[in-house]
Amino acid sequence: MQSDRALLALLIASAALTSTIASAADAPQAENEVTRFLARLSVHPPQSHRGLTLFPLELSTAEDEADYATLDEAFRRGLVRVSDTGVVAQVTMANVSGRDWVLALAGEVILGGKQNRMLRDDVLLPPSSGPVVVPTYCVEQGRWLGADHAKFEAGRTLSNYALRQQAMAGAPQAKVWEQVEAEQRRFRVESATRDYDAVANSPAVARELADYRAAYVRIWRPRLVGVVVAQGNQIVAADVFCNAPLFARERDKLLDSYAFDCVNRYERIRPTLQQQDARDFMARIYSARFGVQGSPGAGRGLRFHGAGVEGAALLNRGAVIHLHAAPGYRLLPPPPHPPIPIEPRPQQ
Repeated sequence: MQSDRALLALLIASAALTSTIASAADAPQAENEVTRFLARLSVHPPQSHRGLTLFPLELSTAEDEADYATLDEAFRRGLVRVSDTGVVAQVTMANVSGRDWVLALAGEVILGGKQNRMLRDDVLLPPSSGPVVVPTYCVEQGRWLGADHAKFEAGRTLSNYALRQQAMAGAPQAKVWEQVEAEQRRFRVESATRDYDAVANSPAVARELADYRAAYVRIWRPRLVGVVVAQGNQIVAADVFCNAPLFARERDKLLDSYAFDCVNRYERIRPTLQQQDARDFMARIYSARFGVQGSPGAGRGLRFHGAGVEGAALLNRGAVIHLHAAPGYRLLPPPPHPPIPIEPRPQQ
């Protein structure tokens, strides 16, 4: 009898570790792919390190079990061809694989062409898809060299979240350049071409991000599909994917993107956010207003805003492939004390 009571207590305690988003919200005004997806998500307790707090998200069953290749994998395996168009605000992308789907995320940096770029939108490329025009931002202001159809390669970087927000908010190009220059000043990195990659891949920044990665290794469990993210004591975003393997391949780049903004900025703040806060944030989406938007590649976008949240989901074949939500796009304040000294990256 005592063993039965102990087992029951253990089950109750285990159930309390995760909480479903659906129970935190009123019934959605109109059911759609996003609200059905949210109803199957659970929020795990937070883990914090140096001003960054993550709430892991678990999905009861995979939304879509397809093995989507990330952009890094696609470049490495020769599945994708990305070419310059001679226009700053766009490149072309083609999936040359006869079998694999390729997913590229808004904010991913690609290197080469006439200047390095950052993708403006999520892009899903089906197998054997011809070139599609993809909106971009320039993240290398001081270079414009090469043929109009010069090729790109993987940058292996998802731009920091402050810069990603500029893209997702549809900011003018000048604002993106201002943000890149702000990050260069903050980290004291020199670049002859005012290149974001010089900051993101500088040795000292890499060491800082490695520290964050090591701190969160213990939270990654097999069924996780995303995270709710807080910087300081403010929830800033959530990223959720259709299945656990896809999230596992994207999570380090996402972690780097959010951690980048926390370096030397929120480390004196004691985190106080609770599991319920992340649950409530995600539950706001139920009350948001939804609208269909186009997609540069396959699938379609479903944008939402209102009730203190805004974002979009990329849908394909009735499934949510990637969902991003934020309480609103903002610029981060400067660090509260001088930036850490970071040696200049040698110019090539």
